[in-house]
Amino acid sequence: MLKHHNYALGLTWAIILFVVPLPFIQTLAVGLPADYSDEFQAIYFGAIAYAWMLVAIYLSTRPKWLDRLIGLPDMYVIHGIISIAAIYLIYLHQSETESMGWIKTTGNWAYWLLLGLLGYSLIFMAGWLTSRLTFLNTIKTWLEPLFKHEVSIWIHRLNLVATVLVFIHVILINYVTAIKPFMFWFYLYSTFALITYGWSTYQNWVGTTRASLTTNTEIADNVRELDIQPNTKLNLLPGDYVFISFPTMKGLKEGHPFSIVNSPTNSDTIKLAIRGDGDFTRSLAQVPTGSQVRITGGYGRYQQFLNERPEFSSLVIIAGGIGVVPLLSIISSHPDDRIHFFYTAHRKADLLYSEQLRQWQKRPNFKMSQQVGRFADSEIIRQLPENWQTDSLFLIGGPSKMMRHWKRVLYRHGASSGQMYSEEFNW
Repeated sequence: MLKHHNYALGLTWAIILFVVPLPFIQTLAVGLPADYSDEFQAIYFGAIAYAWMLVAIYLSTRPKWLDRLIGLPDMYVIHGIISIAAIYLIYLHQSETESMGWIKTTGNWAYWLLLGLLGYSLIFMAGWLTSRLTFLNTIKTWLEPLFKHEVSIWIHRLNLVATVLVFIHVILINYVTAIKPFMFWFYLYSTFALITYGWSTYQNWVGTTRASLTTNTEIADNVRELDIQPNTKLNLLPGDYVFISFPTMKGLKEGHPFSIVNSPTNSDTIKLAIRGDGDFTRSLAQVPTGSQVRITGGYGRYQQFLNERPEFSSLVIIAGGIGVVPLLSIISSHPDDRIHFFYTAHRKADLLYSEQLRQWQKRPNFKMSQQVGRFADSEIIRQLPENWQTDSLFLIGGPSKMMRHWKRVLYRHGASSGQMYSEEFNW
């Protein structure tokens, strides 16, 4: 049975790869002069690359409707892959076409700028990749003191400059601008990307929810709990995350995503538990209570995943370390559901919210296994509820390698991919 998320993700890929560039290809195929027949394929490559660059810009605005459909982590993966593919097509376009003057100059500038940004982004902006390639993660660790969170975001925005250079490159080519149907789609796509990005920027600086920091305490070694009081109610679901920034604090003015701990349906306060892994998170210890907060959200698909599958009778949650945070929000918001909860951390001190977990153990339908060090595969499998291959859903949170491991284990023992969901919180 094809599940909702998998279907939506496949459809999104198909639309981006094939449907979005189609108007460019069709209008060029009809309108290109025969004198350039030897370059037709390379010209098509350039048009497809530009279409994908505009899609990447749109995805960078984090459209909430698409987040609820496929999830922001998958959106970022798509963003990264089509950006890489676009650069490769630009290389093919450049190597198989001839140009001169400003047409050649703007094309070359865009290509080399994109190539430099690709190298930077593969290290600092592609957690889905660095979590899988050890050598990239090592390079990232070495360079992180130099390239902080805000610097990385501003460098990544140079993609807009490269896109503008490609735009100028195209409108300087007379035989292309003479193809009116192509230019109609070219201007339409470009205008759409400009408006959506501009509106998103405006919302991030002016339209985001204002809030204040009411508490900022250390609840475990290198883990801080922040309570934030928004001025207006946000549209949050259990398990969601929000982007927060502190507009008056140096180094904390660009949004950073964090999962909520508490149930958003039972409280107007947003509670976050944050481990100090990077320059942004380590700086939070210096933020005084009462500070102004900008907050955007919610994002995430944990609750949406459950809403799409009301037929399942039990919920199995596997959590590791700080990855437990969004799953605590789910548990808090589902007091009547049958839940099996497995929680592990490297050290006893890293097991968060022990008192809250003890209270939940009083629920007749809540079972918990908690330990220091990873669970053996067989240990979890034998504790799963009866008929779990058909009657249970699995939510997994933790380090990327851990989440991928448990998906493989469950799949190997009879679970389907449509029964499992996790969010790789690594950007």
